[in-house]
Parts: sequence; C-alpha cells; structure tokens
Amino acid sequence: MNSRRFPAPWSAEVQPNYYVVRDANRQQLAYVYYENEPGRRSAAKLLSKDEARRDCCELGKVARATEVALGVRAARKYPKYLDTMIAIWRAIL
Repeated sequence: MNSRRFPAPWSAEVQPNYYVVRDANRQQLAYVYYENEPGRRSAAKLLSKDEARRDCCELGKVARATEVALGVRAARKYPKYLDTMIAIWRAIL
C-alpha cells in the first residue's frame, strides 16, 4: 500500500482557460488558470497558456524535489511535508 497522500505520477489536463493537476488517483491537486487574449490577461493579471503549463510542470518538480530532499522514506513517513509544499504552491498560483 502506498502511504503517499498524492501518489505519482501527476498529470495536467488542459481545460478551457485552466489546467487541472491530478495525482495518480485522479484527485485534483491544483487549478492553474490562464487567458489567451492579451488585453484580458493583463487586466485580470492571469497567466498565458504557456506560463500556466510551465507552472503545472513545476508543481511536479517541487513534489519530487521535496521527496528527494527529505529522502523517500521520510516523505512516505511524513507526507505532511509534501502537503505543505503543495499548499505553498497553491497559494502562489
């Protein structure tokens, strides 16, 4: 049994005007919104589609880096650290 709360691999699904980042169990971890029209994007301070895609990729890298930094055993034993990193990224995005 996998003890991680958000098991890998993560995926990013493109939707109209946002990406959904999901874990292996299909649980939504984050929504990253974007706007293709430059005028609306600047007025609403939204990301472009490419910027949003890059941020989704960074979420996966942060999760993996946290697991490596803590050691795989520690990350599995203390999944709250991974949860904290995800919460920080949600606040930033």
